[in-house]
Amino acid sequence: MGKWPIPDPIDEAYLLQAYREGVWGRYPGGFVETLEKEFAKYHDAKYAVAVTSGTTALMLSYLALDLPPQTKFVTPAYTFIATATAGIVLGLIPVFVDIDFETLTIDVNHLAEVLEKDKENSIKLIVPVHFAGNPADMDKVLSLARKHGAYVVEDAAQAHGVSYKGRKVGAIGDTGIFSFQSGKMMTAGEGGMVLTNSFELYEKIWSYHHAGRAIGGEWYEHIRVGLNFRMTELQAAVILAQLRRFDKMLAKIKRNAKIIYDELENNPHIHLHKPPSYGETNYYFIPISLNDELLAKGGKKKLAQIMNEKGFRIIEGYMKPLYKQKAFEEKRWKLPYEEYQKLYLKATEEACNRTMWIPHYELIYDDDYTIRYAKTLSNSIKEMLGK
Repeated sequence: MGKWPIPDPIDEAYLLQAYREGVWGRYPGGFVETLEKEFAKYHDAKYAVAVTSGTTALMLSYLALDLPPQTKFVTPAYTFIATATAGIVLGLIPVFVDIDFETLTIDVNHLAEVLEKDKENSIKLIVPVHFAGNPADMDKVLSLARKHGAYVVEDAAQAHGVSYKGRKVGAIGDTGIFSFQSGKMMTAGEGGMVLTNSFELYEKIWSYHHAGRAIGGEWYEHIRVGLNFRMTELQAAVILAQLRRFDKMLAKIKRNAKIIYDELENNPHIHLHKPPSYGETNYYFIPISLNDELLAKGGKKKLAQIMNEKGFRIIEGYMKPLYKQKAFEEKRWKLPYEEYQKLYLKATEEACNRTMWIPHYELIYDDDYTIRYAKTLSNSIKEMLGK
């Protein structure tokens, strides 16, 4: 079994350079600013702010929109909890929508229904998630959002290098965020990035992440109530090295993803989810869903256990929708927890029950390894079924 992230001499060289320069917090012209410029350019954005995590990137994006407390925002119920909690801590109220089962991204038809029912126009923000590197249908999301008078923040935490209709995701909406947490395709253990094409939003986000300072202002002059969400030079150096060779790794992942599909697409016991036709995924995950027979034999947990014992990794995936998370019962946040408990979003429930993820870090080796992975998965399924 391999590991992720994999130590690389180029990353190490960049890290040592930052370490030896002896200025480890962001400074003008340093690694953080260089990373911001190159990451923005790579993702077709005008502005970028490097921060401490994908979660704080979401929080800063929401904060910069100046939404009053109790404002509602829409997020899929099939996503990491930070998509919701980053708004909750600012006093916002999440409204959960279903996903398209094939792409596992926001169901734009259900989104349209939810917005249509919002007669009081209390929903002011929509957060599509580019889950597993699959781009959400941004044209439809933006059309619905603008018609409703709502902002759009793209949760691109898993979508490094992903394209929607030929354009990189992350700056198609008002803002977009990325994560550099340990499992991500670019990582420094932690870290995040906010992208935008709006200078007004960029200026606010930069100020909020930098203790409320003004761009070009004095160190002890604060124009806003901000916080410290700055990325370090050491983190930025490692991520910058990975960004500069990212396309090479991505090409290998895409070649190996094709092998996975070729080897497994005719297996009658699993469904391999296909990326959407309107964009290019990065295969952060290849989602697979188990049939009823496998669910009856131990389901996701059992298959993950067998694969792990054989030296390969497959992730169980989310086990419950966000609206069933006990965290939202906490009184201090004043959330409609009882309403959440009554929700039943069919595709989300099905995905939580059936869907597992083949992670990108099993797609970074040679062809022989990928073929062995696919055959091991097939054999593990047979073992579960007693065949």
